[in-house]
Amino acid sequence: MADLSAEKSPLTFFLLVYGLSIPLWIIKIKVDVDWLPLNFSVTDVLAAFAPLVAASILVHKEEGRTGVKKLFSRIFDGDRINEKVWYLPIAALPFLLYFLIYLIIHFAGLSLPNRWIIPFGSIPGLFTLFFLGAILEETGYMGYAIDPMQERFGALRAGVLIGILWAVWHFRPLFNRVTIGRG
Repeated sequence: MADLSAEKSPLTFFLLVYGLSIPLWIIKIKVDVDWLPLNFSVTDVLAAFAPLVAASILVHKEEGRTGVKKLFSRIFDGDRINEKVWYLPIAALPFLLYFLIYLIIHFAGLSLPNRWIIPFGSIPGLFTLFFLGAILEETGYMGYAIDPMQERFGALRAGVLIGILWAVWHFRPLFNRVTIGRG
């Protein structure tokens, strides 16, 4: 079976992700959509589907249903990680980043806004929500864009480039929450 990653267009993928997300961002600015628990925005939840939808559209166009099934099979494909020691940083990095953010806030003399304090009982639900959101996003990024980008740029550059595009994609909703005071 031929490697189809050379036929994949990460640029088209990212343009489609942004194209699917922009209408949701506009709706969020124009309409109050922050009525989910903890002021989560309905449009932000829907935007989490954009990478998966974009990847599914492109894979279906390139490989048909078989390709889409293969894309979805990558969701829990831990066999692609050869060195199992990588599971440790994969699991620990989010907690370390949030701890680092907390330390920066603490040593800068700032306090967490009350709306950021999360009731302990809501943690399982939030974990589930964020885990599902991560699956939706990462299936697109890692299932579609990473292979051709790694072939062209190498693993580090591809990861950094995807990270920049991911951060910019997340910046707009975060900017809305900070400047408009939502969430």
